[in-house]
Amino acid sequence: SYSRSRVLSMSLYDLIVHSGPGPTYSYKGQDYDAIDLYSAILSDATGVSVIPDTFPVASWYHPMMGYDAGYYSYYWSEAYAADLFSEFEHASSVVQYDLGLKYRETILSPCAMLDGNTMLRNFLGRDPSIEAFLMRF
Repeated sequence: SYSRSRVLSMSLYDLIVHSGPGPTYSYKGQDYDAIDLYSAILSDATGVSVIPDTFPVASWYHPMMGYDAGYYSYYWSEAYAADLFSEFEHASSVVQYDLGLKYRETILSPCAMLDGNTMLRNFLGRDPSIEAFLMRF
């Protein structure tokens, strides 16, 4: 969808501009200034061009408030959530006491006492995967 492609293009833009000193940035073997870079990425990802003489990034507050190449983390959190929920989808019922209890004990109860990947592995019994997330596209 356009919405998901737009978030992915914004994530890529954020990673590129926070990975180099500027004022030009390399994308697909070409150098761009900040405005043209966003236009190129968005056009590639969505097939939609930016309105001429505009710079949508100017109204996007994330890069200016300390995210520093962290915008992509929104999709990582969705990927992890989809992977966790897929365990409930594969159970006999989405509302299953034993699985809910396991979720509470391995994800909710440890809070920040354990690394997030450790909590995911404890619940899933395996390394996290992006497969369930990709199936939602």
